[in-house]
Amino acid sequence: MADNIFQNKGKPTWYVRLDIPKDVRQAFGDRTVLKASLKTGLRSEAMARRLPYLAKWKAEIEDARQAKAGKGDEWRLAQHTAGLDIAARRTAAINRLYTPALPDSTPADFSWFLQLPDLIKELWEQGEAQIAERFTTYAKSYVAFLERGGSEGEAIALHQQFLEILQELEAASTAQDYLLSEKERQEAVAIVKNPALYKPRSPITKSMIEGWHKHLATQIKTQKTVDTNISRIKRISDHLNVTGHALTFETIHNFLNSLSASRKTQTNYLWTGRSFWHWAMKYNEAFRNQFKGQPCPFDDHDLPRTGPLAPIERQAFTKEQVQELHQVAVEKKDTPLSHLIQFGAYTGARLEEIGRIRPEDTIFDASGEPIGFKIYESKTEAGIRECPLHPDLVSLFKKLSSNASNNDGFLFPGGENKYGNRLDPLSKRFGRLKTALNYGKDHTFHSLRHTFTTLLHQAGVGVELISYLDGHTNASFTLSRYSKGPTLAQKREAVSLLSFDFN
Repeated sequence: MADNIFQNKGKPTWYVRLDIPKDVRQAFGDRTVLKASLKTGLRSEAMARRLPYLAKWKAEIEDARQAKAGKGDEWRLAQHTAGLDIAARRTAAINRLYTPALPDSTPADFSWFLQLPDLIKELWEQGEAQIAERFTTYAKSYVAFLERGGSEGEAIALHQQFLEILQELEAASTAQDYLLSEKERQEAVAIVKNPALYKPRSPITKSMIEGWHKHLATQIKTQKTVDTNISRIKRISDHLNVTGHALTFETIHNFLNSLSASRKTQTNYLWTGRSFWHWAMKYNEAFRNQFKGQPCPFDDHDLPRTGPLAPIERQAFTKEQVQELHQVAVEKKDTPLSHLIQFGAYTGARLEEIGRIRPEDTIFDASGEPIGFKIYESKTEAGIRECPLHPDLVSLFKKLSSNASNNDGFLFPGGENKYGNRLDPLSKRFGRLKTALNYGKDHTFHSLRHTFTTLLHQAGVGVELISYLDGHTNASFTLSRYSKGPTLAQKREAVSLLSFDFN
């Protein structure tokens, strides 16, 4: 019956049929076959009429499969959790709600027992005859126990009997909720009886991480930042898989403690987790259903404020320290590094902003002299700006521009890593230089931006103008919304207040 049509013996009418796969029969009320009359005695007509039925049934089967796949391991986790709960009841031995009264004791509340007849009836109606029969036997035994005042041993045995019934009831309920096959139902029974058979998997699945990756690519400009976030969420997911713990506040707290990392690193992990959580709750139905009503486990953590894990506040170099750094670079005959220090001190530009300056980015005055340069690529939108050239930087700028052809068209020599960063080698040389001069982690090349900002502020330059020079978003709504910013001449006048001895 490869064509899915048949006739009953001695009857002219054709029928269409399709076997329901075992894994989705629960979704079809445990039926094994779908059948329908084609209302024709002609085989040729039957062949045509069967097609809409087959298409509809196959679509329903696929929908049932997708519904199960979307819920993933939820049912196993549900059985694992229920099994742990029942095991806790067994350990406690006496539970106010479920445990039969021990001799010489009065049960606190057994009103639930009066509901057993309704529960048994409901189980019969749902086709759970075996569980209904076991409940009936249990109820009779319990009543007899109460009437004669049985021993403590009988009470414990009854308690054990009830818990076993409860295990099967949990499995039956899960099978119905998650449309489990008979094989899966047997697994559900085994897990609820022995929770150790299942180790909870991370709800942060590989496919979800891939989906979030695509989302981040539309939200975050820098590829390195995207990849860093993906790396963090994978590490969180791996922790959940290894430990077998659920995604809870306590689990994330323990994960942060296992990092032995600084407050900043922990903060970054929480930001990543929070971002993923909100995306998943919005766009992933299975995740949303699993965690509906639960607070975000990445919120409200108290991170270190003092001690070795406390945040490291980046410090500004003083004017004299910048001059010393430059002098040592000159003495070491590291000319590119000495030039980089000058650029950082006089422009306040970020490392990679400096690394991407080309001669064609130059801004000239009416006489053809360079007075600034444009930054087209930056960490933020506000970072795309026109930077003024300090008078003492003009000659060096012209010299480096004339030599750009030897540096792939850029002012500074460098190479590109996978994120397109050019000045990693120079950055590392700066790191070794400042370390040799006994500067710690609170001083980096970025500290030159702090120096630039500090010296301008101390020279009387207004905060609004400094934000445009630094490429920061202006906190003033009026300026950020309506102003086109200061002129290049205003910016040049401001940076001209800086003075370094780089001779």
